[in-house]
Amino acid sequence: MANDLTQGPVSTWLYKLTGPMVIGILAIFLFNLVDTYFVSLLGTKPLAALSFTFPATMMVMNLAIGLSIATGAVVARSIGQNNEDQTRNWVSSSFYLSIFVAIIFASIGFFTQEWVFTNMGAEPELIPLIKDYLNYWYPGSILLVVMITVNACVRATGNTKLPSIVMLVSALINGILDPIFIFGWGPIPAMGIKGAALATCISWLIGFVIMMRALINMDLIRFTLPHGILSAWNSLIKLGIPAALTNMLGPLANGIIVVWVATYGTHAVAAYGVGSRLEPLAVIIIMALTASLPPFVGQNFGAGKIDRIEDALKRSIYFLIAWQFAVYILLVLLAQPISRLFSEDLEVQVIIQTFLYILPLSYIGLGICLVTTSTINALHKPKYSLLITMVRLFALYIPLAWSGHMLFGLNGIFWGCALGNGLIGTYLLVMFYRIKKEPALRNKLISS
Repeated sequence: MANDLTQGPVSTWLYKLTGPMVIGILAIFLFNLVDTYFVSLLGTKPLAALSFTFPATMMVMNLAIGLSIATGAVVARSIGQNNEDQTRNWVSSSFYLSIFVAIIFASIGFFTQEWVFTNMGAEPELIPLIKDYLNYWYPGSILLVVMITVNACVRATGNTKLPSIVMLVSALINGILDPIFIFGWGPIPAMGIKGAALATCISWLIGFVIMMRALINMDLIRFTLPHGILSAWNSLIKLGIPAALTNMLGPLANGIIVVWVATYGTHAVAAYGVGSRLEPLAVIIIMALTASLPPFVGQNFGAGKIDRIEDALKRSIYFLIAWQFAVYILLVLLAQPISRLFSEDLEVQVIIQTFLYILPLSYIGLGICLVTTSTINALHKPKYSLLITMVRLFALYIPLAWSGHMLFGLNGIFWGCALGNGLIGTYLLVMFYRIKKEPALRNKLISS
């Protein structure tokens, strides 16, 4: 049923798990980047409207990721304990829970659009464009939430190739359909910004069908209600709520930043939206590590092999520090051509370039934070992960961005965000080495 991640060299498993996830996560964020590119061809206002939707869509996506973290943790641990019946029970229970939760959040988002984006500072002329996009996106997000949860179940078995291939196929379909639905082709009329959302939803549907067939073929799910489903839901919710909040706080913070950026005009919002969509590509290796570490950590946690978990975290941190520094140098060198790719407006180009000169270096600190919280979640300690995220965002990131906004304007916002990421990364790196030197602290984290 599953790969045994408790045996063999740690570095080999990290490579085997992370490699396919790079492709898969690249595919996920290509959805947003491709949408951004084609919508940018419609003009600055549609691009600004799409930028306003980013915090809302990421809230739903991170809700799904939070639920998948809880699912992956319990499934991987039961695999590490060689309990196949319990594994199927967790998979089935999480499947039904993801459907239930997705419907609730999609409904809330759908019916509160105008109120939310008006209060975020969107100009009245942008509201119809925002609704054109989200009226399709929110119903389709139900498929997204369930698909992300199903992917986590498959990854918990040590199989990261299949989810990655499915995500890549979905992204390619989205890239093909985007220009057709946005600009029209043959009998298909031009739908503008709503065409981007429709293309995304169709690609999700295809990916969902493929993953469900795979789950059935792997004998990981039962479509009858599992025994003790309410108890399983209770356990998943206890793990999932802190994990979901951890992931949803990021888009919430980004929404606050967008409100401040909006005070500098539509050009600033459009440029910040481009930067926000480039950010996931800049941290793609980090995201791949955060997706590949949980199955490794979960199985070894179930088998009681804590030293292998510590070794995996150390190797991941060393690698991401070197990698993200190289990414920063590359983005600085390519800042001007990247800005010209997404906008012909000189003012928008300058802001995009400034974003790329300032923020990406701080992704080293962000990466240390994300791989640490991912490991902690897999150890069934999501409250610690939530606490770290709250400190990063509400004690450092947002206050420093606000201070920069008040003192130095738009560039000050970027510098404040960068400083917040750097400080939390430095703190966690110091704590990691302290825990390594003091076994009592490590044991307290594992057992508490």
